[in-house]
Amino acid sequence: MAKLKHPLNGAFYTLRDDGLVEVENNGLKGLFRWDGRHQDGELTYADPHMLVWLAGPQLDAGTPTIRKHRG
Repeated sequence: MAKLKHPLNGAFYTLRDDGLVEVENNGLKGLFRWDGRHQDGELTYADPHMLVWLAGPQLDAGTPTIRKHRG
């Protein structure tokens, strides 16, 4: 499971096997979808950037990530 610590507030973001992200901050826990929708728990807010980073749609392995400037 991937796990990240938020650089500003210290919350822990953990990607679960079912694709949801568990967030723990100051003893509170919440469960979120990658798009920010709260699923369960007393913690009802999560950083949307952290959710997308961990659980959002991913590029295919063969997708080029650098574009060359034309012109």
